[in-house]
Amino acid sequence: MAKPRLHLIAPAGSCIPFFEKAGIADAEELKSIVQGAVGQAFEVTGCNELIEARETDSHGGRDDDVARADDVQAALADSEVAAMVLVRGGAWFTRVLDHIDFSVLEQRNTRIAVFGFSELTTLVNIVGTYRNGIGIYDMGPAFLPYGLRRHAILNRSEAETKSVSAKTWAGANLLPEFKSFFEDVVSIVTGNGTRRHIHADLLQGTLPNSFEAQFVGGNLTVLSTLIGSKFDQAIRPCGHWLVLEDFNDKIERIDRFLAHITLAGYWQNCAGVLLGDLHQDLTDLTPHILSLLQFHLPSDRIMPILKAPQVGHVWPMSPLPLHTPAKVAKSIEGPFNISWDSGLTRTCAI
Repeated sequence: MAKPRLHLIAPAGSCIPFFEKAGIADAEELKSIVQGAVGQAFEVTGCNELIEARETDSHGGRDDDVARADDVQAALADSEVAAMVLVRGGAWFTRVLDHIDFSVLEQRNTRIAVFGFSELTTLVNIVGTYRNGIGIYDMGPAFLPYGLRRHAILNRSEAETKSVSAKTWAGANLLPEFKSFFEDVVSIVTGNGTRRHIHADLLQGTLPNSFEAQFVGGNLTVLSTLIGSKFDQAIRPCGHWLVLEDFNDKIERIDRFLAHITLAGYWQNCAGVLLGDLHQDLTDLTPHILSLLQFHLPSDRIMPILKAPQVGHVWPMSPLPLHTPAKVAKSIEGPFNISWDSGLTRTCAI
């Protein structure tokens, strides 16, 4: 019997900058490192040509749209692929959505967990709407150089960063954290849960001490591209919580994206807002976003807003399943904890 597969995808920005920072020679070495992290329970696969592809801004970014779509679709269709993990976000993916036939998910006899964020916000939300798909909003590990370095700069008082530069500290921790990420992916997929938990503070409104919630959304810039499209229902928060995170964008642009959500009527049946990490360089934008939301949220009710700083373009980042029931419970210490059943690879009867 063939081993279940963990398939690496690189359908967005080029992975070459990550390779250079991590000292990885090529796609084969990348897959070997991941294989060592996940052990022998899964076979690690991935298209070398796509993983090693470069991007050129002046020529449309990438010229392999069909190949990228085919790689994603083939993995979604293959019942032996237990998980698909985005290596890097960045750009260029949203335009290939129309080349992917998501109905292949209906023919699977197992479930597939898709891990991704940022430019892959669309894919994670769409997959999560299918019975055989689990969309998990979680970082592409090529984000680690940025996330680790920013964390080190913001936490210069930590003992491990006192005597070394942030860049040096980030470089030393890059491969260990890369491997740790994939170890946690395997733990999630095999039903053993995650070590990276989510704690959220209530910023507005009232909530019961314990309740069930489902989340949709992710990166604000990217999710807005689906509003009004044939994939609109994948991110429309009908009875769900809307997740919003973004980074390094101007406040007036964020206001336009929020206006798009408002004009599309998304707030009418929205259960609440989960704000993830929102920053510009080293500045936390949460106060600015809260001010903006007062111009967009319904005036006839106080919508609850939770703040989960571990969700988004930040390290450490915690995974959040979309379109999957989660338990939100108030802890003794004060914050709400978000947890879910992580038995993601159960066989599904067709």
